[in-house]
Amino acid sequence: MLLCACPAALPVGCRPCAHTLPRLAASVLMVLAVVASSCVGFSVHRAERAQALAERGHRHLVAGTALDATGPVFHEHGMRSLPPVSAGWEYPPGRPHTGRVPVGRPVEAGDRIRIWVDDRGAPVPEPRSTAGARGAALVLGVTCFLLWSALAWGVHHAVAALALRGRLRSWEREWQRVEPVWSGRAP
Repeated sequence: MLLCACPAALPVGCRPCAHTLPRLAASVLMVLAVVASSCVGFSVHRAERAQALAERGHRHLVAGTALDATGPVFHEHGMRSLPPVSAGWEYPPGRPHTGRVPVGRPVEAGDRIRIWVDDRGAPVPEPRSTAGARGAALVLGVTCFLLWSALAWGVHHAVAALALRGRLRSWEREWQRVEPVWSGRAP
């Protein structure tokens, strides 16, 4: 039998390795799943955290003034959004800027708002957080683990099917040899 090294004298059901190979293959893949998902998670965390820290070094929170009023815009199906507002701010100090910036609440003209800017004073999104880096690492690590687990499940079932097919062929060959004697048809 191709996948079994047990002595042929043992009955098929008593062979200790009848299910060992599929389980061994799945176990090895599950160990690889843990290692690979950990590596992916740590790599993503390291990269995302470095990006978040780099953004923090070059993005600055400044106070600005809303130049016009804005309120919620209602869309079909009840969705609501807040359009950007025209605002003015200074960054670096003494260097005035104006532009449209996103706001998280309705504002009136003259309201003070918070604006994230880069080193030149241009509006930019809020810098990423290190908590976001942990979340991204967790999501990708778990996704990687689930994919490896699915691969392990597939390999386990494929190897088990191949082993079963080999055992059935071996049993059939054995039966062709024994059946004539057993049924009394042998000379």
